[in-house]
Amino acid sequence: MTQLEMYIERQNALVAEYNDKIIALKDGEVLGVYPTKTDALEDMQRKRLAPGEFMIIKCTPGDEEYTARFHTPRIVLHGASPA
Repeated sequence: MTQLEMYIERQNALVAEYNDKIIALKDGEVLGVYPTKTDALEDMQRKRLAPGEFMIIKCTPGDEEYTARFHTPRIVLHGASPA
């Protein structure tokens, strides 16, 4: 199971305790709470954790923090009617 999957599995409980805070997680457990993602990353480096062993995320409800959405303009070709 990935760090993200573990976060999603525990998201409601984490949000109840850490809503709107930056947290670092490893194996679904909170390693720390930080003012910024940079502070969290520096602490993980001090703890000698390798990338992929931990996750840093702003703990919020929903999927906004871990979902990328891309919007493209609607293109209408000359002579074609819009769908």
